[in-house]
Amino acid sequence: MKKTLAIVALPLALVLGGAIQLGRPVPTVELGGAPGAVTLPGKFTVTFPTQGQAAVGEQSLGLVAATPNQEAVPIASLAKMMTAYLLLKAQPLEVGQDGPTTTITAADVLEYEHDRAAGYSVAKVAAGEKLTERQLLEALLLPSADNVATLIARQVGGTEAGFVKKMNEAAHALGMDHTTYTDASGVNAATASTASDQLRIAQVVMRDRTMREVVRMPQAALPVAGVVYNVNFMVGKEGLSGVKTGSTLAAGSCFVGSFPVTVDGKPRLLLGAVLGQKSLREALSYEGTMLHAVAPQFKVYPLPAPQAHLSTPWQAPVALKPAAPLKVFGFPGMSVNVATQLTHATLPIAAGQTVGTLAITAGEATEAIELRATGAIQAPSLMWRLGRMGSASASPAR
Repeated sequence: MKKTLAIVALPLALVLGGAIQLGRPVPTVELGGAPGAVTLPGKFTVTFPTQGQAAVGEQSLGLVAATPNQEAVPIASLAKMMTAYLLLKAQPLEVGQDGPTTTITAADVLEYEHDRAAGYSVAKVAAGEKLTERQLLEALLLPSADNVATLIARQVGGTEAGFVKKMNEAAHALGMDHTTYTDASGVNAATASTASDQLRIAQVVMRDRTMREVVRMPQAALPVAGVVYNVNFMVGKEGLSGVKTGSTLAAGSCFVGSFPVTVDGKPRLLLGAVLGQKSLREALSYEGTMLHAVAPQFKVYPLPAPQAHLSTPWQAPVALKPAAPLKVFGFPGMSVNVATQLTHATLPIAAGQTVGTLAITAGEATEAIELRATGAIQAPSLMWRLGRMGSASASPAR
């Protein structure tokens, strides 16, 4: 009797065991070989002015290099970059648009007369005059009108104090940790910053197409002030464009400039900041020399193909191949983050099928490239599922 039960129990156990094995979930396909960070070959070199402080960078990559003496100093009219940024943030202005109209009041005229008497940079206004947002930007950025900076501050912030609060909040949000604004124009010597922080606000505000267009204008015509000229007398010369000049006794002469270049068929914008120079001509000259010298170091670099692969417990790993050659715009010594992500793990997977992405991040720019399987991955066979041992499933793919 016992022998008979054993004979019956053995096949039953086998059937039950097989059913349990077949009922277990199939392990997930795993992505392996994520490359991580890559450092571009070479070393970035730049010659900075021997006085004051300076910084250099690129619009999508941010700060690249700066002098070691980054302490907050008066920045004069460079403060108007933040004023323009907040105006455009409050009232976005597309290229070709004039934007809303502001009517000049008697209080605005009194502000103009006060600033003119104090020897500040001004743009003449008259009560009842109407200025579009575009014209406000032109007056603010070309002749660097302090009275117009105050007008914008009151318009956007309700009061200049309210606007200054917005300026400092924006600086904090942008990571400008060594910057303090006390006025909208920069006349107040307590409005202070570093070259690195000023390069940061330039990087952000120059994303606006209208801003880029205005700062490269040599002159503009206003209703009452007439023709006003860009204080940046180098605009359009030797490839230089805006962004903003600044000069006071406390700040010396400052300049944040831009230098458009084309790399691998794509437009790029180099940026430089110099503070505390003896004259505006000197500041502009240092800026031009610096940006021209570093320009050849910004280029497209090839990246090695990643050793990424898909693995399963039932067959050999399958290598993944990017859908396009890997390359990145950058500079010598830059760290590039390369990350892989599995986007398709449903079996079966065919050879050549897109199964993931490879993301190349340099500065604030990320490019995603498809990853394709170089071989097929079939579902596990019946014999493998019956005979497998160990845990029910592998760890989830990353």
